[in-house]
Amino acid sequence: MSLFDCMHVASLLAATDDPGYFASLLSGTWLWAKVLLGIGLVVFVHELGHFLAAKLFGVKCEKFYVGFDVPLQIGPIKFPRTLGKFTYGETEYGIGIIPLGGYVKMLGQDDDPRKAEEEARRIREEGADGEPAKLDPRSYPAKSVWQRMIIISAGVVMNVITGILFAAVAYFYGVPYTPAMVGGVTPGGAAWAAGVQPGGLVTSVAGGEDDNQMHFSKMQQEIMLGGMDHPDQAVDVHVAYGSDSREYALTPQPHPLEPSLRMIGIYGPVGSKLPTKFFATPGTSAAKVLTEEDADAEVVSWDGHQLDAEAPMPIAPLLNEIYSAPSKPIELTLVRADGNQHSVTLSPQREKEFGLRFKVGKVTALVDGGPAQAAGMEVGDEIVSVNGDEAIDLYSLVLRSWPAGEAVEVTVRRGKDTAAETKTLSITPVQTLQTYPPVSQLGETMASTPLGFAYHADTTVQKVTSPNSDLQVGDVVKEVRIRFADEKDKTSLVQAFGEAAIEQLQEGWEIGPSMPLGVLMETVQVLPVGTEVLVKATRPPEGSVIESTMKVQVSERDWYERGLNFAEVSRIQTASSVGNAISLGVREGVRGLEQVGRFLGMLVTGKVQPKFLGGPIRIAQMASHEAKRGISAQLLFLTMLSMNLAILNFLPIPALDGGHMMFLIAEAIRGKKLDEALEMRLTFAGVLALLALMIFVFANDILHL
Repeated sequence: MSLFDCMHVASLLAATDDPGYFASLLSGTWLWAKVLLGIGLVVFVHELGHFLAAKLFGVKCEKFYVGFDVPLQIGPIKFPRTLGKFTYGETEYGIGIIPLGGYVKMLGQDDDPRKAEEEARRIREEGADGEPAKLDPRSYPAKSVWQRMIIISAGVVMNVITGILFAAVAYFYGVPYTPAMVGGVTPGGAAWAAGVQPGGLVTSVAGGEDDNQMHFSKMQQEIMLGGMDHPDQAVDVHVAYGSDSREYALTPQPHPLEPSLRMIGIYGPVGSKLPTKFFATPGTSAAKVLTEEDADAEVVSWDGHQLDAEAPMPIAPLLNEIYSAPSKPIELTLVRADGNQHSVTLSPQREKEFGLRFKVGKVTALVDGGPAQAAGMEVGDEIVSVNGDEAIDLYSLVLRSWPAGEAVEVTVRRGKDTAAETKTLSITPVQTLQTYPPVSQLGETMASTPLGFAYHADTTVQKVTSPNSDLQVGDVVKEVRIRFADEKDKTSLVQAFGEAAIEQLQEGWEIGPSMPLGVLMETVQVLPVGTEVLVKATRPPEGSVIESTMKVQVSERDWYERGLNFAEVSRIQTASSVGNAISLGVREGVRGLEQVGRFLGMLVTGKVQPKFLGGPIRIAQMASHEAKRGISAQLLFLTMLSMNLAILNFLPIPALDGGHMMFLIAEAIRGKKLDEALEMRLTFAGVLALLALMIFVFANDILHL
């Protein structure tokens, strides 16, 4: 019985001069062995279901294969059909050379339309004394309709059962997860605008079951699917702050890089431990005072304030101090992995720029009921001045502290052209808890949370601080390129940020949705002083192109980041009993089936773009990622894969299990089999459709690598 699911695994291992190469090779080989075993297991149990059901009803099974044993030849090179096979009893067992599924070959049944007629002849026995030919009693077609239905559906049933068992074992063993806690909110995002505060625990989304151990990834999946299904509909989010529960109706916003994906703007929580790698961004204040010995160290206090271990996110007050008071030195006390305690002073980090400052963009969002909204500010307003300072630029609002209760005079321009009017608003800042940078992760939006408004990152030049620049106020920057004064500077940055990002800077950073201004300025902060920056801009109103070479320089302001990185929070969810493990397994399985069904429904109705279909390469990538995280994560991935297989294989497409079931239902209703020629034509069409789909998902995977 054929199974046309996409399950190809590609492993690329490159030679290196690293002395640890052989250790890496062994580690990589073991990783991919686990991936292959896991995926092979899902295919195996599916085919085992068909095999056991067929044997139960006395059907002769001639072959049992994981993978397809088809002839494969490239030019003069002929590949073996199998990776291994043996015969036991009347069945040949083997592993096929093409890892795209598996099959059980039953007597009288073959999904290859070209062999259907030959197979039909094989199972016919000539009747005595002119009686009509009889079917071999051990052939698949000789069995009753209800028996064949059980044989056909057994593979899917096995996938559902084993998928649930995979999840049950994972939870019994213990599943690592990041809790769905509000670690921070995206400036200008839906959660930010609704006033969602860090430290709350999301317990339900879109009216789902209350779960005080909700995984952050599960929350993300629900938001993503809900946003695709009903893009303009608010999502009900239940957030618990201890005994205080709050309900928010958040309308997901389009992702700047992929508008069809929606997000509510909640970051995951971070803990008080530094990660084992990249705990200090190169060239920052943190990198100057932390050493390799501080890897995996835990911050226990700052400026004499002990972190409250009982708080939902103990590190929150320190993060708030870093982002709210960028000009204040902070003393940190850390306990290293070896148990030793020491203190360091995290100095303010000076801002780096390349001789240009940019205009404050228009207001894009307001905190609901926040200071700016209360003062009369509106979305679309253009900031003209703050406390009489008309030279205010893009970063002025986020690089200053705004003490709570001290009114700030903000002048805005509202309306267009001759209808524009100027208003001065008195905004009284409030005390807030800011645990993430005031610039969105994708760099397109900035926010002054104490004042309660967010604004767009504009690329129009507001001020020129370099004396030798050919640019002037009003020019619109379109592209920048950098040129390193010393190749060693590039080498150190490549090691920290990867070659692709640095090469992009050298080839030309075209400012736009995929490479916004905010991300560019974040990158500038780690460039060595003196690095040449080649700027290309247009000059209104004629749009002439102006180019100028500038250099990275240190400004008089302090930056909002200091390069200190924390590891995300990780917990273990362990079932309290075998019964609880099975209950959690059932819940995981049902959720998987619902999500796959929902996704397919949206795909059919056009709510999901075909590019989001994952094929063999993406499956292999996901499997590898989960295998790296441990056995429990891999088992949950196999649960998801099992449910995918169960749903996809039961679609009413000829050549799939669902197609066979469709023929059997028609036979049960009519009281006789469908015309064999018609069934053969439909099966052939189904095979062609599946081959076309496989080619598409392969190409889709390659295009989105």
